[in-house]
Amino acid sequence: MGSVLARSFVCGLAGALAWLVTEPGFGDSLGSADWARQELWMLLALGSLVGAASGLLAGLRRGGKYNVMVSVALGLVLGAIGATFAHGPASALFSALGGNAMGNPVQNILPRTAAFLPLGGLLGLAVGASQRALRPAVAGLVGGLIAAFATGAVFDLLSAALASAKVLSSSPGTTVETGSPGRALMCLGLGMGVGLFTGIADRVSRRAWIRLVLGRNEGRDWPLDSATTLIGRDERAHVPVFSDPNLSPLAAVIERRSGRYILVDPGTPIGVGHNGVRVPSAELRSGDTIQIGSLQFEFQTRNQKPVRSPVPPCPNAPIPTQTPGVPASVGDPTVVVPPRPTVGAGPVLVVASGPMAGTRLPVDRLIEIGREGSGFALPLDPQASRKHCTVEPSPAGIAFTDLGSTNGTLVNGQRRERGVLRAGDTLQVGATTFRVDQGSQ
Repeated sequence: MGSVLARSFVCGLAGALAWLVTEPGFGDSLGSADWARQELWMLLALGSLVGAASGLLAGLRRGGKYNVMVSVALGLVLGAIGATFAHGPASALFSALGGNAMGNPVQNILPRTAAFLPLGGLLGLAVGASQRALRPAVAGLVGGLIAAFATGAVFDLLSAALASAKVLSSSPGTTVETGSPGRALMCLGLGMGVGLFTGIADRVSRRAWIRLVLGRNEGRDWPLDSATTLIGRDERAHVPVFSDPNLSPLAAVIERRSGRYILVDPGTPIGVGHNGVRVPSAELRSGDTIQIGSLQFEFQTRNQKPVRSPVPPCPNAPIPTQTPGVPASVGDPTVVVPPRPTVGAGPVLVVASGPMAGTRLPVDRLIEIGREGSGFALPLDPQASRKHCTVEPSPAGIAFTDLGSTNGTLVNGQRRERGVLRAGDTLQVGATTFRVDQGSQ
């Protein structure tokens, strides 16, 4: 709950700042073209600053400078766009429902609440979308609508009370524009409300997440919103972790398959542990522990009770190896760990450099390589094409074929369309370089 309150506080500060920088531009001519233009500027500042503030928190929580910069930029741009598009519908709704800025505050409750809904909804959508996943974006939309409803319901009543106080405190006989307190209330209230209710909606809508229980920043958690969640020492990973220098850029993968969550070792030298046992893959249940190097995570789901006791932290102990072809855990006969690929029986591509350095790829069949390669994916290599090239065993070595990639496939530094690789050759796909090995270790 602390992170939700922090988001509400920071978004409230962003809303207050939007009011401070735009309020001096309002004049006394209510309803004029200049007034409408300044009102739009205030909404634009509100959307931009609240979106950027929530993006900053999302990036910091995820970890890494890359995530902070992307989330801030995304929140700022989407917040600005949402506020701009909401301005017209909000004004139209207010007028269509009989709203009058100078009228009875009680009669304005319904028109004002309806007018705030487009602004709050689009602002909440921007806040959720800064996390770069569909679920938090939808949760943000719902939270923003709730925040808009709550703010709109009390806006005119509180604005009238604050305006009366301002008139009483002014000099007799002077004309006072009384909208300033109301605008301050709108910016602060929408900022805090959007931060609070989008945070609550995000927490309630989570289906599964992992929490760091051993390592630096213990207690931090990451929702598993993507079909494939990447964990490793790379800022572009869904779960970037940097405290253990022995981790690979891609250290582990969690795949969501028909509502089940599967932990997969992508072939790293140090391996991946599941409840204290090293495994190539295993199905996760609520309460299971995941050990990657010196770090330990706990897997949690909302609709599943823990079925195992967490393994006591033991970062210095080696991870026992799971026997291939037997159940991953006692009492769970439906989960069978597939055997590891045979090493030494044929040619092997070893990742010599790039985001997945150290990974070994036995070439015992046709394998498609690329960012979305069906045989060997390079999701953290932006220079690789979606489907970059294929490799397959041949009597002379490893046959390769470029699939029309943007940056080409390089063999020993030379761009080639197809050919055969032999022991010692290098194959470059994007920023990833493979070295051909005969499979011996």
